[in-house]
Amino acid sequence: MTSELLSDWDSRVLDDIAVRRATEADWDALRDCYFRAFGGVHTRDFDLWKRQFRLADVAVAEDVSDPSAPFIVGTASVIRMRVTVPGGGQLSVAACAQGMVATTHQKRGIYAKIQSELAAIALSGGSQVLAAMPGPGGNYGYVGVGAYARRLRVDRRRAKLRSAPGDSGPARERRYSESIPLLREIYDRWQRVTPGALSRNEFWWPSTFADDSCVITHPDGYVIYDLTGTTVSVRDFCAVTTAAHRELLRCLLGHGEYDTVEMTTAVDDPTPLLLEDLRTAAVAGVGASLWMWILDLPAAITARTFAADFHGVIELADPWGMSTGTSVLAVRDGAGTWTDAGPTAVPDLRIGPLELTSVYFGAHTVTELHRAGRVEEFVPGTVAALDRALAVTRRPFNNTAF
Repeated sequence: MTSELLSDWDSRVLDDIAVRRATEADWDALRDCYFRAFGGVHTRDFDLWKRQFRLADVAVAEDVSDPSAPFIVGTASVIRMRVTVPGGGQLSVAACAQGMVATTHQKRGIYAKIQSELAAIALSGGSQVLAAMPGPGGNYGYVGVGAYARRLRVDRRRAKLRSAPGDSGPARERRYSESIPLLREIYDRWQRVTPGALSRNEFWWPSTFADDSCVITHPDGYVIYDLTGTTVSVRDFCAVTTAAHRELLRCLLGHGEYDTVEMTTAVDDPTPLLLEDLRTAAVAGVGASLWMWILDLPAAITARTFAADFHGVIELADPWGMSTGTSVLAVRDGAGTWTDAGPTAVPDLRIGPLELTSVYFGAHTVTELHRAGRVEEFVPGTVAALDRALAVTRRPFNNTAF
């Protein structure tokens, strides 16, 4: 697979900078780099945390101006994960994490070289999706929004649950370390039915939360939270059923010594609608939480389910040359295929890879992007037909940072 973007990155010559894969001897230096770049890795156990990575998936840039004393000035890593797509299918993900360049070496093109190495890692490893969580310093122009997150601030003093039939199972307070096997089992069930949700490996759990975190479990859900000041700060909330969601929310609202419950949810999460007065759950903000780039479109189209039949010629206008081409999207009885349309095919619609990623997962509709001038319709009705085919019953959401 050729790419103008990767070719540009790879062709850059940086004097006195060498990019290579990490070795076990690099971890102390990498930890120092993480600390200087963003205050360290927010983990309770660094040794467990680093086991999420394969050394062959960690790229480092070294200053070799003094060959006898090289030192690391930049790095980024890939974490191997899975993501759920609409309908419950799973795609393999190369999640780009821990990207940084030392302040002493920025604006030289070093990070472009590191990104080239990461792309090579993702492609050689057979990943079907590239994922990123760009920091406040900037965005990656080659990834599209795959999921949004909504920040809710619930006025605990005024909020009351709407009456509903009895719960299907009891809730229980637990110690975190003792409940990890149960939390993993519930999360895996939730992840498989939540579009945009990333998988978590065995090392994620013991390295992420401490035993002083509060845990409440339900047979079909759990919540992990901290009590800080006058706020119940929810750090992880998963509910497979509405009954579990109601019961966990009831428990959070039972903290009579606290004024506010703060939680991050999907944009269509039902929390406000479970309350007698939905105004007691104020939206504190909405922002993109996961960016993705689909590397293997035929596999992605096959993995997803569709809401309506569709047949059309789609031109994928990729400015970086990774996935440019004209293809036929054929959907029948909920299943789709993505095949080459041939050099003479006339497109019904033109879309970019960022936009295609967003509509594939359901973060945006084709109509929204068309109104924004980011989709071109050549045959009237194509946008509406594609919207019907891509319609989702649940908006994508991811609550696993990397």
